[in-house]
Amino acid sequence: MTPDDMRRRVERCADAVSVELYDGVTTGVASALAMLRGLPNSGDYPHLLSLNARAFMREHWLGHGLPAEWSVAGNPRLMGQTMLVNTHENIEMRLLKERRRTYPGGVPVAGASTARQGAWRQPALGLTLPAQPVSDDCIRLLVLWDAAQIHGEFGITLRVVHTLEPGWFGSKVPLDLSYEIKPTGGIFDMLRFRGDAQDEDLFAEIEREENEGDEIAE
Repeated sequence: MTPDDMRRRVERCADAVSVELYDGVTTGVASALAMLRGLPNSGDYPHLLSLNARAFMREHWLGHGLPAEWSVAGNPRLMGQTMLVNTHENIEMRLLKERRRTYPGGVPVAGASTARQGAWRQPALGLTLPAQPVSDDCIRLLVLWDAAQIHGEFGITLRVVHTLEPGWFGSKVPLDLSYEIKPTGGIFDMLRFRGDAQDEDLFAEIEREENEGDEIAE
């Protein structure tokens, strides 16, 4: 499979599941916020927002279904670990919170987990680093969501990225692909996140372990 074939494969799959991705994320965030309104001091537990949102997202996709050939995977007992997989196309999407204020570029590093480091470290798809080998192995993508006050209005952002290395704290995780998921479905090719640095991240106080907890059973 050529690099162009692999890129088209990723684009086709991301586009096919884009509507369900956005619907699940927006429903999950709204459901989590509604649930936490019943907690008198919810502001003292900022980590609950992201964790509960992820659980509601997973339940939404389990209950409402996904396009043909897609299924929900991951172990929810590991900090709500959620993945969407397409075994026919050999593509895996791991759901994580975008962390623009914690990590340069917004993409969480893999952390200390050997399994996550292996998932983050992949051959380039031939988009920007053609010298690296092209592989027909499973393509592992990160689905990064965020909730922010953008110019005074609440908004959800969502993108799909392909990592090349696990990354390290203080530096950007190397990418060779980044697609923004549009609210109405479809994708927009981007290699630099367009989010305003002044946007107010509603989940800014979450500890970094929340995005590194796939190996930690609750």
